[in-house]
Amino acid sequence: MASTKGADNVSLTNTEQEEQQPETDHDPEKFTVRLNGQKDLEQRLREFKAACDAHEKHARKRRRRRYYHMGLMAKVVMETTHDELRRMLEHGTFTFHVDLVAFQPDELATIMETLNIAISAHADERELRTATGLAVEINGDCCRIGRLRNNCTTMLARGAVVTLTTNPAYRYAGFREIVYVINLHAYLRSIRLNDVLLIGPEVRCRVVKTLNEALAVLIIDAGLLTSYDFIELPGQCQALAPEVYPELFTSDLERAVALKANYVIMPKIRCKAFLRALSQAAKDDFKLKLIGCIDFEYVRNNMLDLLGIIKLLDYIWIPDMFTVNCCVYNYIMEDALPIAHCQKKPVIGTVPLERCNDFKRFELHEFLWKIDTIHMQKSPWCNKYPLIVKKLMPIRDYRVGVVQNQQQVKSILTSYQTIVNFIIRTISTIECQAIFVFTKCENASVALARSEIYCPVYMMMPLNEDDDETTVSCKFDLARTLHLRRNMHPILYTSDINECGYSPIEFGVDFMRRKGCLEVGDFVVTLEVGKEEEDNVVLGVGEDVCILRAFYVAPVFNCEKFKYGT
Repeated sequence: MASTKGADNVSLTNTEQEEQQPETDHDPEKFTVRLNGQKDLEQRLREFKAACDAHEKHARKRRRRRYYHMGLMAKVVMETTHDELRRMLEHGTFTFHVDLVAFQPDELATIMETLNIAISAHADERELRTATGLAVEINGDCCRIGRLRNNCTTMLARGAVVTLTTNPAYRYAGFREIVYVINLHAYLRSIRLNDVLLIGPEVRCRVVKTLNEALAVLIIDAGLLTSYDFIELPGQCQALAPEVYPELFTSDLERAVALKANYVIMPKIRCKAFLRALSQAAKDDFKLKLIGCIDFEYVRNNMLDLLGIIKLLDYIWIPDMFTVNCCVYNYIMEDALPIAHCQKKPVIGTVPLERCNDFKRFELHEFLWKIDTIHMQKSPWCNKYPLIVKKLMPIRDYRVGVVQNQQQVKSILTSYQTIVNFIIRTISTIECQAIFVFTKCENASVALARSEIYCPVYMMMPLNEDDDETTVSCKFDLARTLHLRRNMHPILYTSDINECGYSPIEFGVDFMRRKGCLEVGDFVVTLEVGKEEEDNVVLGVGEDVCILRAFYVAPVFNCEKFKYGT
């Protein structure tokens, strides 16, 4: 025991002496052996390997992120909840579709109130300004069944007699025996006895009696009758006089303006003359953009002027691409979509999604490579929106040139198209991570959306204090336009969040780095394009210049890490 205590005292004394000895320079002839040194070395080696694996995994994940985004558009109905709208806003859905025909005035007011509350709540939580768009669907020159009683579907048997009336008392309460037909009063004079009408996709009937405000039809082919089914009349395009056109769409356009809508959706487009009158009134008198849903089967069978119809539209909506027959499908893919691409008209396509996993079925479909925006509807299967979190398309071959055919090579490219081609070839070889654009030219910004660019394109739109109302309105309109384009991300910001007084490009790079969209070492292309004159982009006159830069994102300096208080 005594020897043990003595050894302890000696060890304690030696330890105290070592602590009291001053630190000297490192002696290369001496080294210290630690009993747990091997464990420390293995632990540090494991941490180093884990850090390397995490870095490689993150790098692979960022390489897989080289996709282009699709624009999103969602249809809002009575069953749409505040949480669903909030989730859609968080995932990039900034354009909403509301049907003016299918809802009563009180129901429409409820939908708009829910939508406005969700947008206001999202805008309060977001640093950047939010530019949302509202597209309202009108009836146009179509004849449609009104709402049936309790909004139910009924069966029409063969041999039954149904009265089609213009009495507004049956507008929202139709029966199997009598239903209200929208716009029937404009076509009553042209309908004759024994004319064959088509109601919806199944029912076929013959006119057996005509009155001043109604007509009676005999069911020939039985089928289901649903609320707001379309009715096809004989010679419908030629039945209306041009003087009647304003009566059919003026009230609908006024309602759209009262709801502060930005777009008007026209269904079942067949008559070019009516479409011309509607387009002129919507753009000149009401300042609305026109989204058209063309009846491709009717246009193809009657050999109508498809090019002339597409020229009158601002956007083309294809709601039934996956349900048409083979001939109409080929007509859309080979005729309609190339014309829309040549005329620089964005294409909106409805993808029939019932659940979130259904997107994998259509992910590699050729149709999705032709459209700019995906239109979403509430699924009748699960009563939810199939939220497209992965609103991303895989890369087919990003090294393919931007020019798709030889005819486009012969045409003279404008300055911004030349720059866009250069950018595409640059990112194809260097694999750019982001593009930042600052421009006053709308065509220059939209040109990037029409190209096969597989990295995010951020459009910088500063809202300066000296901007007048017209300038601010133009920037918001351009942001709404870019929301319906492929791969575009408009950045609307005020001077409040630009604390350091950066230029628009510098602020965009710094802001996206704070949000985690950019990392150190990412290759970035910045572009500043001059504004547009009458025919072309003028360079070298005043502020009209094109500045193109390419650089790697540098590390943040120590003095800048706390400039935002985070």
